[in-house]
Amino acid sequence: MTFSEETLFVIDDIADSFDYKNKYAIIQYLKDISQESIFKQIILTHNYDFHRTVSSRLDMVRDHKLYTVKTKDGIQLIEEKYQHNPFTYWKNKLHQSKAILIASIPFVRNLAEYSGHKENYDKLTSLLHFKENTESINLSGLEVIIKAILIDKNELTLENGNNLVIDLIYEIADSILSSTIEIIELENKIVLAIAIRLRAEQFMVAKINNDVFWKSIKKFQTSVLIERFKKDYPVEIKTIELLEQVNLMTPENIHLNSFMYEPILDMSNEHLKNLYKDIKDNLN
Repeated sequence: MTFSEETLFVIDDIADSFDYKNKYAIIQYLKDISQESIFKQIILTHNYDFHRTVSSRLDMVRDHKLYTVKTKDGIQLIEEKYQHNPFTYWKNKLHQSKAILIASIPFVRNLAEYSGHKENYDKLTSLLHFKENTESINLSGLEVIIKAILIDKNELTLENGNNLVIDLIYEIADSILSSTIEIIELENKIVLAIAIRLRAEQFMVAKINNDVFWKSIKKFQTSVLIERFKKDYPVEIKTIELLEQVNLMTPENIHLNSFMYEPILDMSNEHLKNLYKDIKDNLN
């Protein structure tokens, strides 16, 4: 069969409703289309797994892979930074970028969990939730954990080892908030999400002021704290609304449960920055 008319296909999140078998059949179909010079394709997706697979199977070159940056003034298309796997990129930049160092905490935490490093897993959890030991974990301690989990990072040396990790998280988040740069890289979005939840939980722990209750929480800490806060302070409607925003935004975004941070990639820069500012300004 021959074709004579140039045709543009716009494919929008085509894989979301398919199981894996049919998803890969669709990708093969897209590859077949790509081999016809008369056919052009614009493939849109929110699914990073699908994005990586299509990029590989269709042999897409770097400048053909773009992602959107949402701002109050519109949408920009820019070259996709990581191309294949952000974690490989981050591993090589841990000592160079404070934001990447912090953004890598959830990734290293998952590796610790799956490889049986329970003590390290618990300590890293204390950097994603406000726990009894959160304000005692310094950068030297984080360095030790990273070296134990990422065995190819034995040469890693973090500066200012006595500084607390939570202080660094807030420092980076404050810097992102004050920046006028419209493009926020994935690692900065993750830092903002971590800082938002830590500030919110730190506020609720202090406000509820019940160490027995707080220290007994084993899972879903943010939700449990919010429910207790609503019970203890039912008239603080604006604060409750703000905390509910935190609860809606953070659960799946900080951890790797949502594959490759799909929700946080889709979240607008303004939303994250505004929520962090509201938490910082109003929860004291």
